[in-house]
Amino acid sequence: MKVEVKPIRSLLDLRRTHDIQRSVWGYRDEMIIPYTQMVSTLHNGGTLLGGYIDGQLVGFVYGYLGMSGGTLYLFSQRMGVLPAYQGLGIGSALKLAQREQMLRSGIDLIVWTYDPLLGQNAMLNIEKLGGFARAYVRDIYGSGIDNPLQAGLALDRFLLEWHLMSDRVRSYVTGDHQRATVNEWIEVKDYRLVNYANWNSDLPRPIAADLELDDDVLLVEVPKFFNTIKRRDLKVARGWRDMTRDIFESYFRRGYVVTGFATSDGPNTPNVYKMEKISFPSPLDYFSWAKGLEIDPNMNQTTDEESQKWG
Repeated sequence: MKVEVKPIRSLLDLRRTHDIQRSVWGYRDEMIIPYTQMVSTLHNGGTLLGGYIDGQLVGFVYGYLGMSGGTLYLFSQRMGVLPAYQGLGIGSALKLAQREQMLRSGIDLIVWTYDPLLGQNAMLNIEKLGGFARAYVRDIYGSGIDNPLQAGLALDRFLLEWHLMSDRVRSYVTGDHQRATVNEWIEVKDYRLVNYANWNSDLPRPIAADLELDDDVLLVEVPKFFNTIKRRDLKVARGWRDMTRDIFESYFRRGYVVTGFATSDGPNTPNVYKMEKISFPSPLDYFSWAKGLEIDPNMNQTTDEESQKWG
């Protein structure tokens, strides 16, 4: 099936973005980004692109302009593809079209958030697109959220940077980047692991982590099917959230950056992040993200982040 990506212009398709949000994430009406807001964004420098198959809208990406420290960028708020059309490359096509649109507008940075424990998102964001992460946002929308994505678990996120004209991104999006495997990193390169887990059990369980390593390159193990763990044993899922939160917060503070992600083929094997000690200026004010959100305990909060279900 051929995917066509183009701006969403018709009222019918604008309203269909509501149906896509309900289908992909199970959102209630108050959690859906209304098409009226999308229209205003579209006419004020933002992006609203649809993925079409046989003329039917099956996915979209939406973002708006932001500014930090004098740097103008696009914050990509939400992207989703209908479940029946996931796995067809629609997510990649939407992001690449978003990149082209921003470059035509003179903007070379796109930012969004994603759950670091969701491997499908990590593969697209880091290994296909060439983004990287060096900021960890703890429970981004606060506690007490009545959100289908939360399911009793803190909504921690990576803040992903996509520097559109960097050598890294151009290499990744043109296909020149050679993806590594977990075995290549662990067995061939002999990079050290930060954490360890029991991969022989039915549900992989975190065991321990070393927060004081100082190698130039480090690896972090994460489970392959985190959503399955969430459904089957919330206690184990919380263990993974707590351990990886400690790891990434600690190493990000010391100048490490997540630059790679590799998946494994075996049934009881981990996915792995690669962290490198890299120093370069940041155009973003991470403090405003990291300090979190003040929550009124008498109110439920909702979220409108870019929660991704990739095609």
